[in-house]
Amino acid sequence: MPSIVPSPAAAESYLWAIILFPLAGAIVNGLTGRRLGRGNVTVIAIGVMVGAFLVSSVAFYHALTGTVLRFRGDPWIQVTGADGRTIISIGWGLLVDRLSATMIMVVTGVGTLIHVYSASYMSHEDDAGYARFFTYLNLFVAAMLTLVLGDSLILTFVGWEGVGLCSYLLIGFWYTDPAKAYAGRKAFVTNRIGDFGFLIGVFALFSIFGTVGYADLSAIAHGVDPSAAIQTGVFAGRTYQAAVTFALIGLFVGACGKSAQLPLYVWLPDAMAGPTPVSALIHAATMVTAGVYLVARNAYLFSLAPAAMATVTLVGALTALFAALIAFVQTDIKKVLAYSTVSQLGFMFIGVGVGAWWAGVLHLVTHAFFKACLFLGAGSVMHGMNEDTDIRNMGGLAKKMPHTAATFGIATLAITGFVPLSGFFSKDAILGNALFSHNPAWHQVGQIAYVLGSLAALGTAFYMSRLFFLTFTGKPRTAAAAHAHESSPVMYVPLWVLAILSIVALLLGLPGHGPLAEVFARYTEPVFAAGTERLHEVGHLHAGAHPAWPFAVAWGLAAVGTLVAFLMYAGALRSAPAALARTFPRLYQLAVDKFRVDELYQMVVIEPLKTAAYLLWRIVDVFAIDGLVVNGVARLVGYAGAVLRLAQNGDVQRYAAIMVVAAAVILWTVVGAGGR
Repeated sequence: MPSIVPSPAAAESYLWAIILFPLAGAIVNGLTGRRLGRGNVTVIAIGVMVGAFLVSSVAFYHALTGTVLRFRGDPWIQVTGADGRTIISIGWGLLVDRLSATMIMVVTGVGTLIHVYSASYMSHEDDAGYARFFTYLNLFVAAMLTLVLGDSLILTFVGWEGVGLCSYLLIGFWYTDPAKAYAGRKAFVTNRIGDFGFLIGVFALFSIFGTVGYADLSAIAHGVDPSAAIQTGVFAGRTYQAAVTFALIGLFVGACGKSAQLPLYVWLPDAMAGPTPVSALIHAATMVTAGVYLVARNAYLFSLAPAAMATVTLVGALTALFAALIAFVQTDIKKVLAYSTVSQLGFMFIGVGVGAWWAGVLHLVTHAFFKACLFLGAGSVMHGMNEDTDIRNMGGLAKKMPHTAATFGIATLAITGFVPLSGFFSKDAILGNALFSHNPAWHQVGQIAYVLGSLAALGTAFYMSRLFFLTFTGKPRTAAAAHAHESSPVMYVPLWVLAILSIVALLLGLPGHGPLAEVFARYTEPVFAAGTERLHEVGHLHAGAHPAWPFAVAWGLAAVGTLVAFLMYAGALRSAPAALARTFPRLYQLAVDKFRVDELYQMVVIEPLKTAAYLLWRIVDVFAIDGLVVNGVARLVGYAGAVLRLAQNGDVQRYAAIMVVAAAVILWTVVGAGGR
């Protein structure tokens, strides 16, 4: 009986279809959506996502069997030298190994659920807006799939820029509102700053290794002695370790932009201006995870550069704690989840920074499930509350919205790290590996990250439990909460799927020994084997099994944070938040103002740039170009014309007099010259 699964060769030839499906949906709905009607737009948008998910499932099956799939297209970028030889040749190629296979399943699987949810959530839009929304959504998924499937940094960068463009379009979807349009521009500009670092990293790696293809980089890096000096090129005389560190810091700057790490995180909280399904897609399954994927994809290069790994670890730890502190006092349900996303991304960077790449990627996967559930749950709450997002106006919604409350509760327990949900195993695998790591560039950075990360985990349990208790427990605090209603099954069924995945995903990260232990670590081992081996050689990674006590500490932190939140917002200490705000008014206001980072940017970066731009406009554009060059030449010609017009006024007698004078001058000149 023939297999229903295509052979690896057949699967390779159709890898392009994973990207083409959502791209085709974007093209069709973008060009004809207004005429098709919202029913057909919905069928096309969701249908292409299902198609992409099915093809991705075939690729994932082959990845499970250990097969690496490659699609090699024609050369895309070619540069030849003076002698006719090819200097640079970059093809259009796709790569599916166990890392990219995991990513495409998350992107297409969670993305499909978000598309289904959006069909009901965006039903209030007119036909043109409805088609435009799904056009952008499909295009976003196509760009993200390009990013994770590209077999070189160049093609990854194409997808990288694609998701940046689509995030701008989706965050500013309601562009007639100035605040929402500004949020889209802020996201776009902030990401461009990070992308500049990405390009520097790409150019540096090409200068060092002469290629930016992942397979070629991996093969070359495996044979490199980090302490050896580079003989030629821009980095001649430097060691490979120093040069690669410079390049990888550049890539990490790009990752900080996309994945909202310090200091480039400021765009993500404002990105809540977009429709809630956009928040779920951008902040759970796709764009913000791109930076984590970039670091994990280049694990073999990061293993050459301990200083770069230390930088990733420390920035991730600081971001995790900083964002958690801001989330403590936020009152907008989506803003709390936004800062939670920034914090959880920090955990992922701790994982990939300490060399526990599998743990960082595992948290990426589990986070996609429970954070998408939380964002879509927030959208359901807003739908039932007539778009009110202030959690102080809610309360008692568990009775009004049982499906939303149950799924939101499951996802909350998952992100806080309660046993036996998936977030506990992925987050605490990161912290455990950080505690026992020894980075050669900075031995204590793992321990510092463990302490900061543990405090952030305690904060996560507190602010997420606070969010749940204020929203769903107690009595309704407003008329809108008293009359709230459950969303339609089209909206809450995807919530249940994501909530169940948040539980089932625990099987991927169970610690210990046996067939069910560390499934994801063994699954991704072929991808990270070379980098892990190098880290073991230099003593970066802990040899042997880790003690179990960090898991007990992590569970205790989750329990303490939840208990404190319960007492303060649903129990005997309900007056404590107001009392603390009165006791420490400046500190409280500073946290409410998000530590005034945006104001700092305004003062240090934006205002000086605006002033410099104004001065340059006045001096260069207005005075030099317009005043001297363009208008100056025109005025000079005008003045010359005015003088000449004195002799060209139509008076025949004056013309005759000028002719006589001119003839006399000529005659005098000729006679005088002849006499000499």
